[in-house]
Amino acid sequence: MVKVFSFFFNRSNLFLYHKVAGMRRYAVATAILLVTFSSSVSAQENPWIFGLYTHGYHFITGNILSLARQIVNIPIAKATNGAASFDLIPFNLHYMSFKDNGENVDYKMGNPYGFTAYDLFNDLEVGVKFGWQGAQSPIGAYVYGAYSINQHKMRFLGEQEYSKHKIQSFKAGIGVRISPLRYLMDDYDWCPIIELGTIYVHNFMYKGPNGSDIDQLNNGMRTSYAIGVQFDEGEQTVLACMDIAHYNLFNKNYTPDDGFWFPYANFKNRDFYFSIRYSKTLDF
Repeated sequence: MVKVFSFFFNRSNLFLYHKVAGMRRYAVATAILLVTFSSSVSAQENPWIFGLYTHGYHFITGNILSLARQIVNIPIAKATNGAASFDLIPFNLHYMSFKDNGENVDYKMGNPYGFTAYDLFNDLEVGVKFGWQGAQSPIGAYVYGAYSINQHKMRFLGEQEYSKHKIQSFKAGIGVRISPLRYLMDDYDWCPIIELGTIYVHNFMYKGPNGSDIDQLNNGMRTSYAIGVQFDEGEQTVLACMDIAHYNLFNKNYTPDDGFWFPYANFKNRDFYFSIRYSKTLDF
């Protein structure tokens, strides 16, 4: 089975080692600056949260998008006496496997720690998010909608070269955050938290080796799960997150020639993401 890991390291690659070490220092520095900045904000009065939503699979691009998002969200939070949040994702792993009639199909995803344009500007999402989270409530909820772009490379059975696949999608999601033991915050300044969500993915544009017919792809559902801890009166959260697809990417019934050839008839895939996420709520 083809396993696609987001990060590859060996001793012979000293250049990558130094780059990743620099990224770790960047992550620590960002977290320290964030905590310092947020120490002067006031308590949240408005439990409703509305603003720009961004997500990036690449370590640098994703976290830069998160910082840039605050340019929009902080003025909204200040105007509404609400809150904005900053996310830092120091680790991402993407596992994906394809099989055609039971045989493995080679697959390449962008490297979340790479420095090519293909790596930096891949698997991005931009949209809007709306939610509610009371300061003392054990339950919060959110909805969001986003434009997504994703690229990957595959080598079909019998082919010598990898082909590029570019997919543009619209995603709509809903989720809940549950802190059933929030009373622990009073005595211990921490409590466990769970996040559960579901996402619908609608692919509307595709470019691949068999043309640009969008009927080659399926639309479908994903689910997201996260578990972690809250501390600092609930203002900071660390979560281990997983996102799983529940549909096959390629449409097994697709035929480009009125039924003579079905290129994806026996295609199946598995697809999930795993990440570590740090969040800091900024109250105004």
